[in-house]
Amino acid sequence: MPSGASTPPSALQIVARAAAGGAGLCAQLGLVVASVVLWRVLWLHPAGILLLQPQPPSAAHKRKGLQAHQALQYASLVSIVAGASFIFYNKAIHGAKHFTTWHATFGLITLSLIFCQIVFGALVVYSPLQHWLGGEGRAKALWKYHRMSGYLTLSFLVATPLLALVSTWVQSNSSAFERVLIGSGIALAGAGAFMRIQTSKLGFRR
Repeated sequence: MPSGASTPPSALQIVARAAAGGAGLCAQLGLVVASVVLWRVLWLHPAGILLLQPQPPSAAHKRKGLQAHQALQYASLVSIVAGASFIFYNKAIHGAKHFTTWHATFGLITLSLIFCQIVFGALVVYSPLQHWLGGEGRAKALWKYHRMSGYLTLSFLVATPLLALVSTWVQSNSSAFERVLIGSGIALAGAGAFMRIQTSKLGFRR
């Protein structure tokens, strides 16, 4: 090769430039945003539960834990609504049918449960709203049901992405190793959260 001549780009460099250049950059950015939103939802909801399980040792710690719990749960709701809206819109513009898989059905149930959890939690916790449940004493007595339904919601949050792993699209666009790795991580996160359940707080004795 003559002195001073530039080295031609490799095939990998050409492919990388094509994937990241122009509109490709927008596509890559969209993929990153979608991935962040997805995993943020999967992390935030269990993380919100872990803040209060087991119960903090003092009233001050419990208050702080509750505030962080609320912040994470509200953030998870916003994230999952955004993600579901994007999916719904994408199907609508392509004329695709909705709720044709168990993953989609469980996703809708999960979204509904999260919304109900936040409404019920607000009624139980916030003093101005407690009169709707019959006063503070009655609201505190109902707290265990908020816990129970929270674990039901977590069950659906674990099951929904696991069901996605057996969908036709995921099966066609990932390897068995990748699916096993992702599924194991989700299952491990769910198992860890459930292992921290305090049955006494649910009205049961250990």
